[in-house]
Amino acid sequence: MSEDDFFHSALKEHVLSACGIISICIGDCREISIKIFERDRNYLSEKTIISFFGLKNSQNMPSTFVLDSLSRFTGHTSWEDFKNAVAKKTLRTAQ
Repeated sequence: MSEDDFFHSALKEHVLSACGIISICIGDCREISIKIFERDRNYLSEKTIISFFGLKNSQNMPSTFVLDSLSRFTGHTSWEDFKNAVAKKTLRTAQ
């Protein structure tokens, strides 16, 4: 697993947790989009959420805007802040 894959996977888990979703399906993506907009006033389309979670084939990597928006939704200031927090937690757990 690449470093990007690791952090994307962690972000997916955090987003689902923030929404109270255990197992995602396409129908949940609209609700996630709405919750992000209500909390942060950032609009991520249903299609963007579907693509991020890999529910439909997409070769595109998520943009920095998408990663920052999802990171802020999970309580971090940015994608970089999210990655730093996850890396620190992973190091503490490994010790």
